This record gives sequence, structure tokens and C-alpha cells, in this order.
Amino acid sequence: MATPAALSLITSTFAEGPLRERVLGLNGALLSAGFTVGALVGGALVSLLSWRAAFFINVPVAVAVLVAAPALIGESVRPARLRLDLPGAVTVTGGLLAAIYAVIERNVPAAVAGVLLLGAFWAIELRSPAPLAPVRILRRPTVKWGNYAGLVVFAMEPAMIFLMTLYLQNVLGFTPLETGLVLGVPGLASVGAGVIAGRVIGRFGGRAVLSCGLAVQGLATLPLVFLGTDRTALAILIPALFVGFFGHVTCIVAYTVTGTSGLPDEEQGLATGLTLMTQQVAITIGIPILGSVAATRSVELAGIHLALGVDVAVTLASAVLVWAGLRPRG
Repeated sequence: MATPAALSLITSTFAEGPLRERVLGLNGALLSAGFTVGALVGGALVSLLSWRAAFFINVPVAVAVLVAAPALIGESVRPARLRLDLPGAVTVTGGLLAAIYAVIERNVPAAVAGVLLLGAFWAIELRSPAPLAPVRILRRPTVKWGNYAGLVVFAMEPAMIFLMTLYLQNVLGFTPLETGLVLGVPGLASVGAGVIAGRVIGRFGGRAVLSCGLAVQGLATLPLVFLGTDRTALAILIPALFVGFFGHVTCIVAYTVTGTSGLPDEEQGLATGLTLMTQQVAITIGIPILGSVAATRSVELAGIHLALGVDVAVTLASAVLVWAGLRPRG
């Protein structure tokens, strides 16, 4: 609830154009800095205290936000009271939950239920006087293909990080702190990517940057398919992570810009909510899908290699699809 509210504050405060793209780039840089700090601090907490400490660290951060936000952020103008699209909310929530559960548990009845509920949601939105997600917005190429790209970006990269965590700890024998350092240090490249991405999008456009960013993310994962059991593999792993994280964060900024473009301020909350829903769903399903692929091999390293190969194929194919889907129309 907090994240789409924060993002919609940005997109409604800054008009569409170069300035908004730069601000969204800064937002991407801060997200990346959060990942880097989380990997380093998380590894240290697990190694020095326990895994439970990684959860308790959220409490003081949440308290600080609750104290600071009312003083720093003014209330926006409240629109006229709208009817709640309760049938739409129930069907889309139930459909997404069922679909995610089906992926995680490989449950066919849940998959069928998810498809039926999401189909019902689409039918309800076509007829509702105050739809939760107007179909005309969902049909926009920028919204549709921007969110598809976000789904791939957030499904594949966190899953790759999960697989590399298994590789570093189970295959190479690193501690959680050492693993956090290996994954966290390349995260510094992604902080720079967030700052640069907004300017690059302003010059070359969201379509080109989003497609190229997906291609970079996929190609940077390709060398990881061939990693062996010797620690000299770090000479390949760390540079690949630097390049991959750069492409990943560039994609995050580009898909956020694309998915929220061409919409009035009153629809920015919906647009940012869709981009962040896509992100959360993708993170939830990406690890179970590639984890299931990896589990088809009896040797852990062979399974990691296979799952990473699927990651590369899906990401590169999606780069082509997004380039075609966002082509200019008359």
C-alpha cells in the first residue's frame, strides 16, 4: 500500500517528460542502494547474530518512516468519494492468489480457479460503472507492454540472485556474510544505473532503453550458465553481476516510465499500483519457477545451470517482444 502511494506522489508531482524520468531514475537508484545495503547488512546480521535479526531490523526503519512522513509529506487534494468496485477487488485478488499458489505448489485446480477468477475480473471491469482498473487503460500498449517487461525483469533477476546464493553457499562454500559481499558490492553499479537511466530514456526513449536493458540483463546472465566448482569462478561472476545489475535497474526505471506514461494525474495511482503489483507478483513466482527447473536435475550445479539457461532465453525473447510491442503506431 505504501509503495504505490509513494510512487504516485512522484508521477503526479512531476509532469511527464525529462524531469520525471530523472526523478524516477533517482528512485531506481535508491531501490538499488536498498538492495546493496540489505545484502551487506543482512549477511552481517545472519553471520554475527542470527537469521531472526534480519527481520527485527525492519522495526526501527518502519518507526522512523511513521515519525518522519507526516512532517515531510503534505496531504494531497482528496477527490470526490468514489464507489468501491468490490466484485472487481475480490476477483482480481482471489485470481492472483490462486495463480501464485498454483505456480508455487504446482496445483492444477488452483491454476484453473485463478484463470476463471481473472476472467471474471475482466468481465466485471467491462461492465462496472466505477471499475477498479478500467479496461481502456489496461489495453494501452505502454501499460500492457511496460508491465509485461516489469514481470520478466522482476521474475528473472531475483530468481538469478536466489540461484547464485545457493551456488555461493552450497557449491563454493561461502558464509552468509561473504555471500552478501559478493552480491552486494556489484549492487553499487545499479545505483549508478538509476541515476543514468532517466537521462538515457530522455534521449533515446523508453522503448529502446527498455529493450536494450532486458538484453543486457539476459546477456550478463549467460556467462553464469558455465560457472564451475572452483572459486576462481568469482572472476566471471562479479563482473557479470555488475553488468547485469546495471541492465536490471535500467529496466526498472524504463518500465516504470513506460507503464505510467500518457495518463492524467488522476490515473497515476492506478498506473503505479499496476507496475508495483506486477513487481510483487513477479518476485513471488520467479523463484519458484526457476527453482522448480533447477530441481529437475539431481546434481545441484547442473540444476542451477539449467535454470539460468531458461532465465537467459526468457529475458532475451522478451526484449524482442517488448521492442515489437512498443513500436510506434499511427
